[in-house]
Amino acid sequence: MSRRSYDQYCAIARALDAVGERWSLLIVRELLGGPRRYTDLHADLPGVSTDILAARLKQLEAEGLVVRRRLERPANATVYELTERGAALHPVLTALGDWGLPALGEQRPTDAVRGHWVTGGAPIDGVSPAGAAPS
Repeated sequence: MSRRSYDQYCAIARALDAVGERWSLLIVRELLGGPRRYTDLHADLPGVSTDILAARLKQLEAEGLVVRRRLERPANATVYELTERGAALHPVLTALGDWGLPALGEQRPTDAVRGHWVTGGAPIDGVSPAGAAPS
């Protein structure tokens, strides 16, 4: 997959070069909670194909936002985790969630929900966003 660029000398364009592809910021959202195995990422990103997930992880690694590392025994698994630069996206995702919250509306029958998804801010009127139950 060839890397696309806006080819603009602009900080926003460069940021979008790094994380503007579909699924990239949602992968970052998942990794904000800590290191995750590929299979766990795939399970918590309903709708993403394995090819796209692998490509996005590879791109995020190339951008220096994600690292892949092997856990020692007994876990003996490979995990992905955010670098310091990747973790610096936390306030960006928080701002996007706060901005998107008013447009969230009612949960659609086709909407996937995970208890750890943060859509910005505290629960409204004692109800978690989109009626999500803790996982």
